[in-house]
Amino acid sequence: MAFCSVISSKIPMVIILGATGTGKTKLGLELAQRFATEIISADSMQIYKGLDVVNAKATLKERELVKHHLLDILEPHQMFTVVDFRNRALRIIEQLTTHGKIPIIVGGTNYYIESIVYKILVEESRDTEDLLWDKCKRKRDIDDNDKDELEAKRQKDVCGTNNNEESRTEAPSCEDLKEQVNETEIKSISKEQLKDDIDHEKDFTNEEIHARLKAIDPTMASRLHPNNRRKVLRSIELWLKTGRRHSEVLDEQKLSEGQLRRPGATVILWLKCEQAIHDERLNARVDSMLEEGLIEELLDFHERHNKQRIRDGKPPDYTKGVFQTLGFKEFHEYLMLTEDERNSDEGKKLLQQSICNMKMGTRRYARRQNKMVRARFLEHPTREVPPIFELDTTELSKWDEEVKNKAISIVESFLNKTPCQFEPLKPQIQNEVKNIDSHSSNYCEVCERLIIGDKEFGIHMSSHRHSRALKKKNKLAKEVAKKVTEKKETEKKDNEPCSELSI
Repeated sequence: MAFCSVISSKIPMVIILGATGTGKTKLGLELAQRFATEIISADSMQIYKGLDVVNAKATLKERELVKHHLLDILEPHQMFTVVDFRNRALRIIEQLTTHGKIPIIVGGTNYYIESIVYKILVEESRDTEDLLWDKCKRKRDIDDNDKDELEAKRQKDVCGTNNNEESRTEAPSCEDLKEQVNETEIKSISKEQLKDDIDHEKDFTNEEIHARLKAIDPTMASRLHPNNRRKVLRSIELWLKTGRRHSEVLDEQKLSEGQLRRPGATVILWLKCEQAIHDERLNARVDSMLEEGLIEELLDFHERHNKQRIRDGKPPDYTKGVFQTLGFKEFHEYLMLTEDERNSDEGKKLLQQSICNMKMGTRRYARRQNKMVRARFLEHPTREVPPIFELDTTELSKWDEEVKNKAISIVESFLNKTPCQFEPLKPQIQNEVKNIDSHSSNYCEVCERLIIGDKEFGIHMSSHRHSRALKKKNKLAKEVAKKVTEKKETEKKDNEPCSELSI
C-alpha cells in the first residue's frame, strides 16, 4: 500500500472547475483523450440517473470515448452526501494514479471538489462501496409510504389522539415529551435510551432533539440552531458511533483542514468567461435544452417521481437530492397543469414565464459558483492554495489557443516536473482577518430570534426584516407610553380637589 501511495503522489490530480456553461465537459474530454485517462464527475446532480438534458450530462457518445465515474449511479429517491462522494472519489483517484493515469475531476459542485482537495470532513469510512445513508440504522431515504406511516403514528399516538387505552399508556403524550426536555432528566439519559430516541426521532420535536445534543455536547448544541434538525441529528449520531463529541472533533480538525491531500500534485483549471458573454451563452444554452426535449424530460420525470407525492398533499421539496436540479422549481406551476391547460393561452404564457425563470436562475447560479471558487480557494484565510490557473473561455473561436493547448501545457509541466510557462493565480487573502465567530449564539430581542454566527447576526441586524420589526416595536412602545401618560393625566385630574365656588 505504501508503494502505491509513492507512485500515486507523483501523478498530478487535475481538477476542472468553473460556473455552469463555461465548457468544463468539453475540456475534460479533450484532456482525458490527450493523456489516455478517465474522468470523475463531481456534479451533485449528474450523479443521479435521468434528467440528462436539464443537467447537461456528457452524451452517450462522449462517454464511449472516455470512461466516466460517478455518473448515473443513483436512483432519484436515494440520498448522497459529500462524505459518500469523498469516499468513492478518493478510491477511484487512488486506482487511477496507481496505474499511472491522471485523474481528471470535472464538476461544478464546489464542496465536492473541496472534499478531495482538503482534509475537511469528519467521517471516515473503510467501506467506500456503501453509502453512509445505507449503513446508518436510522435510514433517511425511507420511501414515502414509510414516512406517511411514521407521520400518522406521530399524529395519532404521540399527541394522544388515539382512543385505544393500551396505546395511550404505551405511547408518550405531548405533555410527556415536553417533560422529557427537562434538562435534569436529559442529562441522565443513557446511551441505549439515546440510541432508541434517535431511531424514533420522528416522534420528537426539534427542541427535544436539540436538548439531547445539549446533554452530550453542550458546545456543539450552542453552535447549532434547534431548527437545524439534520445537523443536530448528525452530531448525536457521530457521538453514538465514535464516542467522541462533534465539537471536539471539529476543533481538532481545524488544525489540519487547510492542508492539501496531495500537496504538490494538485492542479486546478478554473474556466472563466466575461459576464455579459456568459449570460448570453447561458440563455442560449436553455434554448438549446428546450430543442433537445427539456420540457418532455421534466414532464416525464415529474409524472414518475413527484406527481403522486403532491397529490397526496405533500408540499414539493426542491431542497433535497435530484429535485434541487435547476428547472423543477422554476417549472413547478407549469408541470402541475393538465395537458389541456398546458395547451391553453394561459398555459403557454406560464411556460414562457417558467423559461425566463430558469434562465434567470441559471445566471444567478453561475455567479454564485464563481463567488464560491474565490471564497473557498483564493480568499480562504487558513488554507493552502494549490496552483489555480485561470483559462478564458470567452471567445470560442480561440478555444484551442486559450483553453485546450494551455491546459495541456500546464498538465505536462506538472507531469514532467518542468517549469510552467503560465502563472497561477495569487491568493487574495486580506491582511487582517476579522475575528468573527461563526458558531456564536446571538439572540435578537426585537425579532425574538436565535441566530447562530456573528456574520449572520450582523446581516440580520442590518436587514429590512429587522428594521421593520424595530419600527413596529418602537411605534407600539410610543403608543403604550402615550396611553400611560394619558391615563396618568386623567387620574391626576380626577384626584384634584374641587375648587370652592365663591358666594
